[in-house]
Amino acid sequence: MNTMASAAAATTTGAPDKTVIGYPALYNHVAAGTAYQCGVPPPSSYPQAYRTVGPRHSGSRPSFLCRLIAAATVLFAILGLVFLITWLVLKPRLPEFRVDSVSASPLNTTGSQLTAAWNITLVVRNPNTKLSIYYDRLQASVVYRDLSQISTMPLPPFFQPKRNETRVRFQLGVVGQYVGEDVATEISDERAGGSVGFGITVFAWMRFRTGSWWRTSQSLLRVYCDRVQIGFDPSKASGSLTSQPGSCEVDLE
Repeated sequence: MNTMASAAAATTTGAPDKTVIGYPALYNHVAAGTAYQCGVPPPSSYPQAYRTVGPRHSGSRPSFLCRLIAAATVLFAILGLVFLITWLVLKPRLPEFRVDSVSASPLNTTGSQLTAAWNITLVVRNPNTKLSIYYDRLQASVVYRDLSQISTMPLPPFFQPKRNETRVRFQLGVVGQYVGEDVATEISDERAGGSVGFGITVFAWMRFRTGSWWRTSQSLLRVYCDRVQIGFDPSKASGSLTSQPGSCEVDLE
């Protein structure tokens, strides 16, 4: 009887009790007819070899070259700022040039050749109240019409203190120089009309300086004095400046 009761109990429950075996959760899911939904085991249950490892950030310091470039950039920026502030405080102004006197003796043309000598005096003024000017190299020329150089010569260097005015005297000359038949004819016609217009150019390599602590690098100064009229008396071979020209054009490169 007891045996039949046990068999009946087994038939009623439909399956032996697995609780005592240690699989209650798994057995209950299967017994309920549901799918296995235990999911992926927690990450801690993965073997060490399969764990996800994030990217490693390099802890190396910037290279010496990078640090050197950064330091040089900062240094140049500071020096540039200091130079700009100094420039704004000192307010450099370009020198002023004007023609003071010009004479030509003789001035003759023969065919396509020119013989002439010019005595020229320029007035150079330094308008700066805080800066001196050094003219390290100078070159003066006499030109005609289309800026064709007729005669060129170097000038001696000189120094200008603040608010200084200096007269620069020099002589240019040519003897039997070829200028072309057209140019020679134009000069001859102008001379017969009473005056000839020439131009005077000056190239100067200059620099500003104040005391011994600040100075600029050399810059090219271009000076052009346009249409300097030299009057001629038909009875004389020489000519002189007919009127006082204005200030010359001055540019700095």
